[in-house]
Amino acid sequence: MSLTRDGRLRRLLLAAVLSLAACAQHAPTLPSVVQAPQFGASVTPDRSVPECKGQKTTKKYSELTAKLSSKGGHLCVPAYGGWGGTLQYPGANPPVNLTLISSTKNYNHQPHLGKGTAIFYLQIEISGGTSFGSKVRAGGGLTSKKVIPGKPYTAYGQATIFSFTINFGPCYAVAKKGPYGGVIGGVGSLLKGQSVPAQANGVIEIYAGKQTGTTC
Repeated sequence: MSLTRDGRLRRLLLAAVLSLAACAQHAPTLPSVVQAPQFGASVTPDRSVPECKGQKTTKKYSELTAKLSSKGGHLCVPAYGGWGGTLQYPGANPPVNLTLISSTKNYNHQPHLGKGTAIFYLQIEISGGTSFGSKVRAGGGLTSKKVIPGKPYTAYGQATIFSFTINFGPCYAVAKKGPYGGVIGGVGSLLKGQSVPAQANGVIEIYAGKQTGTTC
């Protein structure tokens, strides 16, 4: 390559660089790295159902004991297998201790109360005799990612007192959307007006679908 031609190439390259520099002064500043769309920022992250304070969890179930109020209220449902939430209950007179035991499988031979297979079991142990009122506050409910909002679910209940079996319910509720999945409300209404003369054991079972015409 001749010196003359080499000089011309250098001048052309210098002119091109100066031209680009001048354009850069007037053009908008571009980010050095193109950011990918943050899809996760606009979508609610997956959240697990929180555990109840003081609950005990095993491989088969979770358990929690609390004292019922004569004014009624709500109980934290011990989280297990992706299920949890709260149970609204009517006033209990006199107040007694109540133990809730959550499970997703019938590990201890609970009765088969509905059609098909229950998707959730909530066992109840009442420490002594009491009578439940006729009003239940609104709100709360059983929740799980396995519950589909807009779909109906049916709750059955049964208790054993002095070796006698008492059935209560069933009732159904249409699931609503909640922060941890679908929410089945009104399950505590199964206790409305129930009289428990002594220590008792029972269970509330949840089934998919509408199996009764009575709402919770």
